[in-house]
Amino acid sequence: MVVTEFEPAEADRLLTDTILTDEGRQDPYPAYATLRERSPRWRAQQGGVVLTRYADCHEALRNPRLGRPESDMELPPGIGGRARQVPDQQRSMLALNPPDHTRIRALVSRAFTPRRVEELRPVIESLLDPILERFADQQQGDVMSELAMPFPVAVISELLGVPGEGNEHIRPMVRDVTAFIDAASDDEAIERATLAAMELVGYFSELIEEKRAHPDDRLLSALIEVEEAGDRLSPAELIINTLLLYAAGFETTSNLIGNGLWALLDNPDQLDRLRADRDLLPSAMWEILRYDSPVQLNSRTALTDVELFGATWQRGDTFTVLQGCANRDAGAYPDPERFDVGRFAEEVPPPLSFGWGAHHCLGAHLARAEGEIVFGALLDRFASIELDAVELDDARPHYRSSFTLRGLDTLPVRVTAS
Repeated sequence: MVVTEFEPAEADRLLTDTILTDEGRQDPYPAYATLRERSPRWRAQQGGVVLTRYADCHEALRNPRLGRPESDMELPPGIGGRARQVPDQQRSMLALNPPDHTRIRALVSRAFTPRRVEELRPVIESLLDPILERFADQQQGDVMSELAMPFPVAVISELLGVPGEGNEHIRPMVRDVTAFIDAASDDEAIERATLAAMELVGYFSELIEEKRAHPDDRLLSALIEVEEAGDRLSPAELIINTLLLYAAGFETTSNLIGNGLWALLDNPDQLDRLRADRDLLPSAMWEILRYDSPVQLNSRTALTDVELFGATWQRGDTFTVLQGCANRDAGAYPDPERFDVGRFAEEVPPPLSFGWGAHHCLGAHLARAEGEIVFGALLDRFASIELDAVELDDARPHYRSSFTLRGLDTLPVRVTAS
């Protein structure tokens, strides 16, 4: 059942403009508010249903009868007409359904448990120290290029066993590959992503062969051992899922750090509040994820005929889940446009930023722990952190041209040591 005051074409146009224009991507939240109010659930003209409210998005993400599209499905174009299929042999667990998804996820999930993440905290903190030392020496810097990117790269490299030095050339390629899942990608971006994927497959194939010859105690060597011990992980699955883990391990965490620090700088009362009460750090991480989600959009496809939202949907029907929009639904969060670092100290539902259900983000615990460590260390190390507006073309930082993955181009700051 659809619920809309708009004509579908009007709702489509508003969402398409939000996704495909720079103005819309810089601040999608006013358009989100209009859609939640006037067109919370509608069938797009290209086909598929768009969901904007928390309850609907939560139900679509967690429903086991919804999942990733199967290879035999004829799917409609997405918003903006840019839906693309990924060949079966190139599908990571992100694009799979049970039982293959369950099998592969089970192999890697043990490295991302809350207990394992807590054990890693001293290592994570040691990787952050030299980065903050450089900020202290310079008293300024670009948070995105000097902290938000290199820090989570160092963490996921340590976890997987990817060399910490000499792999800088692959980081831009990892960002290029994210165009495959971005609703704002044009043909040029997809072409860059295709070339980058080929280069990355080559890089990780060589790394895997090196680890076969010289195994260590990191996750990649453990996955190679599993692949060699039986048929639970094929060579192709090993390569593509290693690439997924590496990319997912820093791209969203980078945006969590950048979006979060900008939200704090833009709301100095909340920065002061967090500085005065570090017990609010866990709540603040959830609020950052809710307020300006690093992942704005998700999708689900009916794997079988299913009753949902008061209607019957057929196998292959698609649902666009605007989780960044749902995170500001007043039906889930009082005063949702306000940034409040103490919001999650109360009983409120978790944001949908990490997804839900079978495809809930495997690295959610790690990402929040990295965020807590970064923001705690910044507040400990620096008496003041201010936006360096002189380094900006505008008075505010600029978000990148992507939509699904939301993050800043740059975030220049000036700092003074405590």
